Amino acid sequence: MRLDVVAPVLFLLCLSAVSAVFELPLDSSRWRFTNRNSSISGMGRVPGGVYTDLRSNGVLDEDPFRRYNDLKYRWVSEDDWTYVTTFKVNSSLESFNKKYIIFDGIDTFSDIYLNKKLIGSTNNMFVRYTFSVEEFLKYQEQENVLEVIIKSPIRMANYFFNDYSNKIPPFCVPKEYNGECHVNYLRKMQSSFGWDWGPAFPSVGVWKSVRIVMFQDNLLEDIKTETIAANTSHWLLKTDIYIQCFESISNAKFKLALNTEKSIISIEQNCCNDICVKNEMHTGVELYVPKTDINTWWPNGYGEQPLYNLSIELETKNDIQSKTISIGFRTAELIQEQIDKNDPKLGLSFYFKINGVPIFAKGTNYIPANIFPENMNDENVINNLLTAAKQVHMNTIRVWGGGVYESDIFYKICDKLGIMVWQDMMFACNMYPANQQFLETVEIEIKQQIRRLQYHPSIILWAGNNENEAALRGNWYGTRNNYSMFASDYIALYVNTIKKIVIEEDKTRHFLVSSPTNGLKSEEENYIAENPYSALYGDVHYYNYEVNSWSSIFFPWTRFASEYGLQSLPAYQTLQKAFDINDLITFPSPALIHRQHQPLGYGFMLYQIEINLPVPPKPTVSDYVHLSQIVQARAMRIQTEWYRKHRNTLLKDGRGLTMGALYWQLNDVWQAPTWSSIDYDQRWKMLHYSASDFFSPIIIVPELEISNNLTIYIVSDSLVDLEVIFNVEIYSWKSDIPLTTYISDTILLKNNSAQLILNENYFNWLNAITEKCGQSKDQQIRSCFLHTKLYYNNINMTEASPSNYMFPSTFNKIIGYETPNISVSRIWQEKKNQINVKLESTGIGLFVWLNVTQTDGNFNENGFVMLNKTKTVKYMSNKDISLKQFNLEIEYLRTKFI
Repeated sequence: MRLDVVAPVLFLLCLSAVSAVFELPLDSSRWRFTNRNSSISGMGRVPGGVYTDLRSNGVLDEDPFRRYNDLKYRWVSEDDWTYVTTFKVNSSLESFNKKYIIFDGIDTFSDIYLNKKLIGSTNNMFVRYTFSVEEFLKYQEQENVLEVIIKSPIRMANYFFNDYSNKIPPFCVPKEYNGECHVNYLRKMQSSFGWDWGPAFPSVGVWKSVRIVMFQDNLLEDIKTETIAANTSHWLLKTDIYIQCFESISNAKFKLALNTEKSIISIEQNCCNDICVKNEMHTGVELYVPKTDINTWWPNGYGEQPLYNLSIELETKNDIQSKTISIGFRTAELIQEQIDKNDPKLGLSFYFKINGVPIFAKGTNYIPANIFPENMNDENVINNLLTAAKQVHMNTIRVWGGGVYESDIFYKICDKLGIMVWQDMMFACNMYPANQQFLETVEIEIKQQIRRLQYHPSIILWAGNNENEAALRGNWYGTRNNYSMFASDYIALYVNTIKKIVIEEDKTRHFLVSSPTNGLKSEEENYIAENPYSALYGDVHYYNYEVNSWSSIFFPWTRFASEYGLQSLPAYQTLQKAFDINDLITFPSPALIHRQHQPLGYGFMLYQIEINLPVPPKPTVSDYVHLSQIVQARAMRIQTEWYRKHRNTLLKDGRGLTMGALYWQLNDVWQAPTWSSIDYDQRWKMLHYSASDFFSPIIIVPELEISNNLTIYIVSDSLVDLEVIFNVEIYSWKSDIPLTTYISDTILLKNNSAQLILNENYFNWLNAITEKCGQSKDQQIRSCFLHTKLYYNNINMTEASPSNYMFPSTFNKIIGYETPNISVSRIWQEKKNQINVKLESTGIGLFVWLNVTQTDGNFNENGFVMLNKTKTVKYMSNKDISLKQFNLEIEYLRTKFI
């Protein structure tokens, strides 16, 4: 069958008059795809991908995420795929001088033909490609045939590996990933070949939009902005404008207009003094904006996020072109200063300052929202994930370097929500080539991405890669024997290429070469520090599954914790969508083992559960879901509170002053054990509910230290001082009535800080308050616990912080506890999108979990400790919900089993 005959037809409509820029989107579901030998064909969608198209055409008979389908469907990535469409162009459009076809993203290696003529090739998933089509277009009733031949990424990766004289490690992913090799030779999503949290689906497709663009002589392309606090009364808005040009522009002018709170501020400027070089012209426009006319953009929790439309208009003798973007006014700094100028050995600080205010970064790491690139940009999913981050008081998200540069809508939502973005470049956990061809495509990639994203106020930092400095210095991949070559390649890629371009393109933000890194100290050591994990500089990634994750004695005293985490299973209902019932009878079944990509992952998970929690004699998969989520939530709470409470603590050796806590990771790409706090079906795990407490603007943190001292810290993100008091209720495990209550004197809670308010020997302190916890220290450890809370010192004693607890003993060693009976006494609705649930308990309920089948909302609390005999929680949905559809199950920790 001839593809140019069977392909659908798109018509490029005739214009009554030639406009400034004419665009025809070629996005549609009317493309046709076929494999290399034409044995498979079907109707495809652009933007899209071959896995999705094969599924919608019935070629893939099951959901790719079912059971072992990541292996069963690997043949898809081993084949080449051709996408074809046709369109007609009216002859009246010939009057346009310039005609281009623009591909915003092709994944990854392709040859593109228009009417059987090669118009260009692609080799980088992250690059926008623009090809001239003036000499190839047909007009009137003649059909134009556009053909995109995309090559197998697996074959191309192997080709470059075999062709490259110096082999670049790692030579493959760990066997547990069930993945593919040599993705580091390709400029495509690194995790598409398999990762410890996701499957290998080496993607293929035209994953972003395609359009034909026609214009006269020049095209207004990119806009960058810089907001500078020029003086006490005005902001200076500097705007950089980039034009795709083919001849010098004369007698042209720019008009820049900013819609403020009070008026439209505008300026006109003649254009253009610069010469058209390599088809590009750049000009700058400056505008002074009264501070009284705008409000400042702040991170979530510190203020509002006002955004203002900035319009740029280019008027030439031939046409008028315009673009509009939304910007925010703020300053952003990464502060790396000596802790003590008299003692440089104490290291450098590492924290963000927004609008002159030090900000403790509270948040998480973000992986792509879907393993298939064509499904990553679902606005509802992105909005749900980012809104969920804001709901639990996050102000920062790190876009991790093994995924993709996210969609425009992602950054727009971050702008709107006040979520600061730490933006990695897309290099992760690999060494990379540094030959001319590779560096040239990276140069284009970085320049395009910076120009696309630079104006977003949410982006506060660019980083060159994920963990590659640590990998090189730590000999993760056996590079030590040829260290000088790999170090030279590292500098060539991240410093001489990426850093150089970032600094040229964006002078408003700091650039970190790697993460983790020692920052400025790494730069002093030629960008590869002797110890990139130093606690005295930069940021740290911390994972240790072989020690009790609930014990703070192992946590690093870092300046900034940019990664730390622990695995848990997703909701049982989420697992049911991916597995047969027989796969979920025993734990871990072969199918569940196939999903566990972390080497020894289930062993670590079971170890963490068994050293902390009572385990039923015959645990089910559902039991392990609950237990693993308890361990994860508690571990992340203890560790995050550790970082937050030490923001002002400086040890004698220089450690401390932590100013960031970004746990790994927010989201999932399939139904599997991972580090996420929200699973693939958008269900919040217990960790995400717990984050609402440990990221709260004001927290109280009790801890029994290894020295047997009871310490209590209070932490405040508030920018004003507050007067508070704290309560400590002492409970015996035998009763839900406190033995006694300790009430503090009034405390001045200093703004934007953490302070130690109690530091006493626990047993002396306890014995002075009550003698009902037992005579021996062992009894006192195992039979009682503390409930703490902060209150504002006002007439109503308003709660200032969430509840927090100090459990001296692990739950498998407590004594006197009787597992209560917890039941639902009433369910009712007051709003169409909200359901109220009243619980009753016969005793203390531990990690009470309300399990529902719905995925369109969340509870105001979940995974909580229930101290009172009754408690009401609310399920809030993003749509109307019926009581008849509301299926509720209750789980809680049990210490005795029948």
